[in-house]
Amino acid sequence: MEPMNSEPRVVPAPEFPPAEWVNTPAPLTLTGLRGQVVLADFWDCTSIDCLRSLPYKRTWHERYADQGLTLIGIHTPRYGFARDRSVLASAAGRLGIRWPIVLDNDGAFSSAFATRHLPAVVLIDPTGRLRYRFAGECGYAQTERALQALLAEIHPTRSFPDPLQPVCPEDAPGAVCPPTTAELHADSLGNAEFLLHLSTLLQAPAARVDGRFYLDGQWRASAEGLTLTGENGTVHLPYHAASVYAVFSPTPDPVAWSDDLHPAVEVQLTQDDLPLPLACFAEDVFLAEGHAHVRVDRPRLYALVHNRDVRPRQLRLDVRGSGLTLYAFSFGTRADSMAAIESRLSQSHPHPVPME
Repeated sequence: MEPMNSEPRVVPAPEFPPAEWVNTPAPLTLTGLRGQVVLADFWDCTSIDCLRSLPYKRTWHERYADQGLTLIGIHTPRYGFARDRSVLASAAGRLGIRWPIVLDNDGAFSSAFATRHLPAVVLIDPTGRLRYRFAGECGYAQTERALQALLAEIHPTRSFPDPLQPVCPEDAPGAVCPPTTAELHADSLGNAEFLLHLSTLLQAPAARVDGRFYLDGQWRASAEGLTLTGENGTVHLPYHAASVYAVFSPTPDPVAWSDDLHPAVEVQLTQDDLPLPLACFAEDVFLAEGHAHVRVDRPRLYALVHNRDVRPRQLRLDVRGSGLTLYAFSFGTRADSMAAIESRLSQSHPHPVPME
């Protein structure tokens, strides 16, 4: 996507709508940021597509915050629980996000900036004009060059470092990634349909297809997720990918979670009817009694599996304890491991690059 300053007319950026903020003592305003280059990062804390871009955003913040860059996260939640300020603050702390974040719960920022996709980046120049936008993953080097071009308007004689090299091979221009199972939501349930808000005893069919997931046990459907109402339940997930992520909550009630009124729920993982190998444990998995487990103690994205290659597999999740709410599964390649991403970043660039 081309920088917006290639357009024949000047486009002023809209003033920031009223909203709640985290990581800043007071709300920011576009007027108060005149003279700065503003990078508005539209993201969601439950999206692996957005989280994959964090090493680049963190590097830009480290490199250019002292050179006139203000990075702002525009959090656009897909799920009701992510509208809660405490959920977002917890996610920011866990992910190491130190820049200001605004809660775009009503979509006012997305509407004002005409941004419909996640992740997305918008650059605003020191005079308050929209100069560049990029939607989707990759394009990181192009975006960093556009950022440097705007910073050069503040510091005309300053030289800047080369753009950060791809953190993962998949981020390189022209890289081809193998196809994986598409993201699955509550409407991807492969069991027979059942009515909203009514607890129903489900039994997974013997024949299961990729692109659907299947449930055993007593479950209730809501507008956003599926909640285990019995004491035990099972999720069957046929998929083709290397990595598996899930958006879980220990309870469908956000008040119960925020007040610590609901205990954590444990989930045991089995792959292809065998214990999940230690080498395939993702960041949120631990070994207990010889099996892979995930402890779901708050609503967020959980990393479950990192296999070595992309091929068809069957994942089984045995849930012990009622209340677990399933919102989505997402998939990716081996390089999606956030631990691997952070490791590569620290090895290649352990400290902010000094400006000349």
